[in-house]
Formats: sequence, C-alpha cells, structure tokens
Amino acid sequence: MMSPLKGSTVRQASLTEAQRAQMLALMQLCYAGVSSERFTSDLEDKQYVILLHARRTGELVGFSTLRVAEESAGGRQVEVVYSGDTVIHPDWWGHKVLQVCFGRFVLSRKLRRPLRPLHWLLLSAGFKTYLLAVNYFPRTMPRRDWAPPLGREDFLHALATRWFGAQYDAGRGTLRFEGAHYRVRDGVAPIDRAAATHPDIAFFAERNPRHGEGEELVCLVEIRWWDLFRALGRSVSGQLRGWARRGLRHAGVRWGT
Repeated sequence: MMSPLKGSTVRQASLTEAQRAQMLALMQLCYAGVSSERFTSDLEDKQYVILLHARRTGELVGFSTLRVAEESAGGRQVEVVYSGDTVIHPDWWGHKVLQVCFGRFVLSRKLRRPLRPLHWLLLSAGFKTYLLAVNYFPRTMPRRDWAPPLGREDFLHALATRWFGAQYDAGRGTLRFEGAHYRVRDGVAPIDRAAATHPDIAFFAERNPRHGEGEELVCLVEIRWWDLFRALGRSVSGQLRGWARRGLRHAGVRWGT
C-alpha cells in the first residue's frame, strides 16, 4: 500500500505563484501572526523546498524550506543545511514522508563531499520540531544527555550571531525576531500535562520558555553517516508500519491482534 502522502524536493526558484500562495495559506492556518512579507523574505533566502502533497487530492499539506551554506569551523570547511519555515497540517501528523525527504536531501549533500562535516541548523518554536532532531540524531545541541565537543558552542554562537544579528540571544540560545513574528496557534501541538512529562519536551520547554510567544530555540545537529542511515531506516520503517496499520484498518482487522 502506498503512502497517502508524496514528497518532492524542488528548487525555490521553480515554485509557481500558486504554490507560494498555498504555502502561505498553510502557514497562516497553523501559525498566528504570519505576514506575507516575512514569509516571502524567509522563502527567498532559501534554495530548496520540500513539498508534501496528499496523493489522492494533490492538496499541499506540508513543506519545509532549506538553505545550504559553506562555513568555516575550527579551520575546516563545513556545510550547513538550515531549515526555515516548516509546517505540516495537523490532519497529517504521524506520517514520516517529510523525514524521509529530508534524509534523502542531506544524504545527497553528504555524497557530494563525503569527508566534509555536515551540520543541520534548526530553529524550534515548537517541541515537535525539536523532537525531529533529538529523536534521530544523538549529536544535537542543545540536548539534555549530550555534551558537545570543544568549540562546537562557539561555532554555533558565531554562526547565529552572523546570520541573525541582534535577534539572537547567545546567553539564552534563542532567537526572537524583531517586531511581530508568527507563533504556533493556540491548541496546535500544546505542551499539555502529558507532554510535559516527556524528558526531551520538558528540556525544550526549560531552554525555550517563551516558545509560546514565537521565540525559537537555535539548535545545531551534527549529521554523521551512521546516524543518517539509522534515521533513514527508522523513517522508512515508520512509513511501512503506518501503511500496514491503515491497510489492516481498511480490512477490518485491529492492529496488534
């Protein structure tokens, strides 16, 4: 059984006006305070976009914008993949297509220069985005159970300061955009009592207590070969389990019986 979602990675410059309007509408559905000006500014700063469509209707139900840049860390050239606006309609949460598409993208970057270090710069205003990193990549900074190697924090602080200027608070490790900025709408992925008991979610809330106001936790993820293959394997396995559940449900069979 095929996934009800299909994903593709395209060049930002190839997007049609209709696609850009659909992306903006989806952001405004899930986030409060989304202006077309800020959305357009973020989009124009990226080279690639992952698009998620419902296979049956062709409706756009999710996307993630991506920027690729070369940087210097400790005297070495490294590549940084930066995730900008990322959203999935709540009706489609639980599907792993975005993770698989992102995994394929970073794999393609690793294959271009196998020996060059690759890092993922991620801004997290919601815990679900943060969990995407910590659940798949153990060398995520910050995280509650891993201490980064010497110089990694300095690299992140220098990078974030150069890219985001005074909007980045190095002491808190967060980014607060000047003026009005969007935030997750009330009722969309709230940190309720049950979620707050999860240690990684509790850590996220502690490090970014103003996430409800749109403040973003700045994360840096080291993407190693082994972690990447394991992440892709887990995402594909999750897809297969989801297909199996839906197939059995359509057949009138309860999963796990």
